[in-house]
Amino acid sequence: MEKIKFSNTGHKVNYRSEEIIFLPKEFQLFRFLYQYPSRIFSREELLDAVWPMEDPVDRTVDDHIYRIRKKIEPLSSVINIETVRGQGYLLLTKEVHESPLLKDDEVSTQFNNLFHKYHRFGQGDALKLFQENQDVFGFQIDLPNLMYLHFMKGDFSWFLEKRDITFWEKCFYLLHIYSLIELDKTKCLDYFTVALSAEKMPEYHRLEIKLLSRLSLLIFTNQLGEALNLLRQSKIEIYEKNIEGFIPLITLSELYIALLQKDFQEIEKRMGDTEEKLVNFPYLRENANFIIAKGIYCMLKNNESKAEDYFNEGFQLLQESKFIPGMLLNINIILFFLEESGMNSRLQTYYQERQKKYMKEYKLNELHSKIELQLKHHLK
Repeated sequence: MEKIKFSNTGHKVNYRSEEIIFLPKEFQLFRFLYQYPSRIFSREELLDAVWPMEDPVDRTVDDHIYRIRKKIEPLSSVINIETVRGQGYLLLTKEVHESPLLKDDEVSTQFNNLFHKYHRFGQGDALKLFQENQDVFGFQIDLPNLMYLHFMKGDFSWFLEKRDITFWEKCFYLLHIYSLIELDKTKCLDYFTVALSAEKMPEYHRLEIKLLSRLSLLIFTNQLGEALNLLRQSKIEIYEKNIEGFIPLITLSELYIALLQKDFQEIEKRMGDTEEKLVNFPYLRENANFIIAKGIYCMLKNNESKAEDYFNEGFQLLQESKFIPGMLLNINIILFFLEESGMNSRLQTYYQERQKKYMKEYKLNELHSKIELQLKHHLK
């Protein structure tokens, strides 16, 4: 059967659209039985497992089982707790029939279109609901979308732990995770360049590397001449092919170049262009990136207070989108511009500390050498 989900906060369990709230000991007892399906436990064993330091009365287990049974009645088609006379209790799970919609091409196409729409507009909560309720919707997330979901949530370790996915299937994400960690962005650029020419790279990933990923690294390694040339080529191809999802990103790249050149007149022009594009393409993540870019402009104009306001607003939007790589990337961008400007700002200390916090939370330092080992091996 599809797994029941146990909440880490509160004493709740979820199965499909059902949510059940237990009292603390009910929750512990149900969870314990669920961990050992079809195994009979005596009352004494259950008392030792759930009330080890207490002295409960004789009917404690029976009373709790009675209440749990009442609460899990909505799940009676998939799970139940049985009494084995003279021995104790056991939890049984039942086989659930697969939804026929999983094999319906029309449903699959519609949900894929909807998934990509939510992806483009940065609706992280909706994407997580899709992932957690595939069986309910009769929709199966394919590997490219599954990889994106793990990347979006900051589940970076997953890409190294999954042995049944080839290096080339996950190469794009390994490169991006590595570029969030590695301080030498020129080394990151070299890996992206080699990957671009690799025949085994999936075409949909090759396109993004070709048009956008390398461009960002050229900008943030101060190779502005090459960046401008690539930007012109990328812009032509994006508009000719009408790759809508790339349009705000290429416009933001133009803004970053202007910010790096500290050409205030050009910055104002590019900010106007970006604002106009985001009216037509109101993507949450790109709006967040733009707001943070506005903060960088304020920083260059020595208006630190206004810059901080924009930064806070931008990161709040990124939190709403549930896009963890965007949080890390924009911290890197802010620190890059602070270093480039030579400013001695308290913001630098604040974002360095925030960077360390994220590095620790998502175990990025531990992943660095493991990812680099794979990149060296495959991208010689």
